[in-house]
Amino acid sequence: MSDWDFLHEMHARGYSSADIADAAGCGYAPWEAVHIAEQETKDALKELQTMRSAQEISREEFLKAREKILGHGRL
Repeated sequence: MSDWDFLHEMHARGYSSADIADAAGCGYAPWEAVHIAEQETKDALKELQTMRSAQEISREEFLKAREKILGHGRL
């Protein structure tokens, strides 16, 4: 399967031309976005924990950054 087969699959699923163009620009299909977002969150939390373990950031900075990554505290 080529890297761009998902664009044909999107067409088959009834996505609009604009949606397909957006997917071509980012390189992944909309149904893959959830998995990508989860991995990006895990990576960001791991990096944050590494910074905290190395004492590059304070506990308070760690907690604020973690809240931002996880989306907590938004109103």
